[in-house]
Amino acid sequence: MRRILFFLLSTVLFCGAVQGYVIFIDAPDELRAGAPLLVTGNTTFPTGAQFDIILYRTQFTTPEEIARRMIVVDESKEFDATFPTTGLQAGKYKVEVRFLQDPGSKLGSDSVTLQLVNIIDRSGEIVLTTPREQVLPEALLIEGYIPNLGVATITLKISGPGGFSLPDQYVRTTTKPGKIDGWFSYRVPVTEPGNYYVEIYDRGGFMATIRYAVEAPAPVTTPAGTDSSSEEPSPTSPTTTPFPLAALAAGIAGVAIICAGRQE
Repeated sequence: MRRILFFLLSTVLFCGAVQGYVIFIDAPDELRAGAPLLVTGNTTFPTGAQFDIILYRTQFTTPEEIARRMIVVDESKEFDATFPTTGLQAGKYKVEVRFLQDPGSKLGSDSVTLQLVNIIDRSGEIVLTTPREQVLPEALLIEGYIPNLGVATITLKISGPGGFSLPDQYVRTTTKPGKIDGWFSYRVPVTEPGNYYVEIYDRGGFMATIRYAVEAPAPVTTPAGTDSSSEEPSPTSPTTTPFPLAALAAGIAGVAIICAGRQE
């Protein structure tokens, strides 16, 4: 009996040694641009093992690396990595495991180290009519329309600096006479400058994440050499024209001569 148990244990250890360590990753087959790409996985590699998960954009020649995340295996043997996709073009991408050193035969043949992801971009379906750069206190104004949407309800998920976050905001679109474009307008009173992110969803699901840059108003500066205080001009006394003394003396003399002539 002991020989049988020893044989079975030896067989398991031998098979494990031949097979090597395994690693599995999983990612969605399709994702809308702007939504975070979450890659999850598990492995039998020992605690402390390190490897990278890299996001590539597939091309006809060499794939273009977009971003990478380092993974350190912990005792749970489970891991995950998140990649932002805001601004990525629609197309084919892949996530792949890359080891710092070639594992060689240590990596089992059952491992799944690559996943293809198709990113769909629907941001072109949204037309914004307000700038993405706004200034306090007018910010944040979200306005635009979705062609051919008609009257419907869209969902806005808004986040910003300092942990700013709002519950889902449901906005009803409107139409203009004779048109079927769905217009929307929503104002969020914000007080802090920074980047604000607005996720837009329609009845078809996630559409896009839009970044708004909010700035503080520019300070009012006073030109050099000028007094900023407003002073009223001091009143000036009216100018008086002095009466000519010579003319006055001549007039008095004339009157005296006339009076003397009359007395004679």
